[in-house]
Amino acid sequence: MVRKSFLNGMARISVFLGVMSILGVAAFHFPEYLTTPALREHYQQYQVRTLLYTGMVLASILAPIALFFSEKKLHALLGLCCVMLAWLAGGADVSYGDQVRDARFYISLDWVLLDLTIIATLFINIEMFFRLKKDQGVLRPGWQVDLTHYVANHIFNGAIVFLLFLPAQWLAAQISLGELRHTVSGLPLFVQVPLIMLVTDIAQYWVHRAFHRVPLLWRFHRIHHSVEQMDWLAGSRLHIVDVLLTRSISLMPMVVLGFSNEAINFYLPILALQSVFIHCNLEFEFRWLDKILTTPHYHHWHHTRDENCIDRNFAISLPLLDLLFGTYYCPKGKWPREYGLVGKSIKGGYLAHLMAPFRKDSV
Repeated sequence: MVRKSFLNGMARISVFLGVMSILGVAAFHFPEYLTTPALREHYQQYQVRTLLYTGMVLASILAPIALFFSEKKLHALLGLCCVMLAWLAGGADVSYGDQVRDARFYISLDWVLLDLTIIATLFINIEMFFRLKKDQGVLRPGWQVDLTHYVANHIFNGAIVFLLFLPAQWLAAQISLGELRHTVSGLPLFVQVPLIMLVTDIAQYWVHRAFHRVPLLWRFHRIHHSVEQMDWLAGSRLHIVDVLLTRSISLMPMVVLGFSNEAINFYLPILALQSVFIHCNLEFEFRWLDKILTTPHYHHWHHTRDENCIDRNFAISLPLLDLLFGTYYCPKGKWPREYGLVGKSIKGGYLAHLMAPFRKDSV
């Protein structure tokens, strides 16, 4: 049984690596349209080529083995076809030269591939060794939908970041806080980052709470709560309207108060990693830390379908806010038995999720 599961897993991994390979090669062929200008400044070509080459070699090894020995032969065949196309298209040797023209419109394919590879590698390995739900596999039901949400919410990263900061920049221009902004931006980095976490989390707490209490907003946020098995990918199930409204409002105090770009760029990756971590299928119970920083134990109770425990734990980073406003719930030694929506669930794939808030029967 273990051998069968292992071989089927190899087939699925070969598909993932094959698709990633062909997308990576495409990004090298058309960097001006498929890569992020700001991100290209932070990585070297040889680093990405090494990563691409490694993935292609692994896919070339796993796919044939899975094709002969696993039950998922179609998966293995798809993975093999994709990686062969990647090799035929030039593989990791495709060159785009030293100068790349910045296109007016681009897709952040490099961001998606690099971010997904790093996060998946890190958190899948952690979950394999410290799994909370022992019977839950790496590829649990619904992972394809959540992966689609992940890609859809990251592929237009440049445009989304622009839209997220636009309201905050407009508000900053309307409010004259010149002296305060100068003082805040001059604070040491180790002071600015915790302050950003505090002011951002205060805003995000109330926005998050509003998405649960206001029926119109809940139509969009319920998509996130429709996930019924928690893991590193579960947090990606977010409606684009939810993403834009929640994050743009939450970023307002950070921008208005004038925190430095260095501090903001330091904080945002921490927030991204934490958002993945708190949804993970991990058995860690930090006990005392549950009241200081958000953890899987704390956040899993936010996703429970137990009617006696819903609408709790709204904080994204600091549970102190839930303690302060009476919405904290994190019993020691206990975990939710079931996750998801109370009552009617949301069926279908990504497009069904995208259209669900606009349906008359949406609650």
